[in-house]
Amino acid sequence: MKTNLVLFFLTLASLVQAQYTYITDRRFFEPADLVGYDFKPFMKEIPNDRQEEFDAGAYSFGITFKNLYVKGQGLEGVYNINNMTPDEYGFKLLLMNARDARLQGHLKVILNKYNMVEALIFKRSPNEKEIIFYLPAIPGKLKEMEQAYFTDRGELVFESPDSLWGKSFHPFLRIHTDARVQERLRMGDSTSISFVKTVTIEEKDKKKKKSGEEPVAETVNEAPSADAGETVKSDPAEVANIANDPDKKVKIIEEYFVVVRSIIQYEDGMREDKTWKYPVKRVSEKEDKAAGQMEERYQWEFITDDKEKVILYLNGDRTVSSMHIGPKTYLMRGF
Repeated sequence: MKTNLVLFFLTLASLVQAQYTYITDRRFFEPADLVGYDFKPFMKEIPNDRQEEFDAGAYSFGITFKNLYVKGQGLEGVYNINNMTPDEYGFKLLLMNARDARLQGHLKVILNKYNMVEALIFKRSPNEKEIIFYLPAIPGKLKEMEQAYFTDRGELVFESPDSLWGKSFHPFLRIHTDARVQERLRMGDSTSISFVKTVTIEEKDKKKKKSGEEPVAETVNEAPSADAGETVKSDPAEVANIANDPDKKVKIIEEYFVVVRSIIQYEDGMREDKTWKYPVKRVSEKEDKAAGQMEERYQWEFITDDKEKVILYLNGDRTVSSMHIGPKTYLMRGF
């Protein structure tokens, strides 16, 4: 399992190495929030010496529970994390090189007042200088585009389970809980979660049917594309005519689904548009009455035939916060 986790982490890092991580991508409130995150800065500084900008992915700092994975000229290596604690400036990780115990240093994670990481201060060993790595601010045009595309935490309201159907949202972060890896999503991933209701009318004549005659099935409400979030409806008059026709025997079948869509990019560069569909029998609600207005107060569990858990978390004002589907957790923008 440990080997698989390392390979998964490094593979994921290689797939998105052409992207920086921006200051506003994530907020960090406790050391555990760092686990699985891969920081990709844009500039380094040796105090009282020099500054240097570099391409996205030239340096990276990936954090797991036990190790810090550092990529970059002269610093590359795996460092054991002996301790990870809060500090007045953010968090401090005490490190020891996994191959050379003499290389004991630290990584300081510098937070701003919004709990976002602005810089990392890395010291590989007691005899070396600290190096400051700065995260970039997100470019204005990209910020506007992503603000319009991704669903913010506190943006989408669901008053009751009945209000889900026909809606969809675009999460901003995907956490692979089995591998403990956080993945920052991009607009090009087209990742969406939709709540789909279909209504099918099965009909046949009440009169004695001829030998070999089969019932007719007509779909009244069809499932949308996973990115559309809208249910396609047939003409209501046509539906009413079918249901009220005295010569017709009608059976109405309603079905509900959670549909996840995402374009997956593999290590060889190939991309695949994938969809996962979870049939829903019912939705069960639990409430944490101690949670505040902007904390996850409501838990809606979608009861399915699958063993995988499908749970939607809402804040105290019933706005979408996060969703857990099998081994993945999806976070809205603003975490």
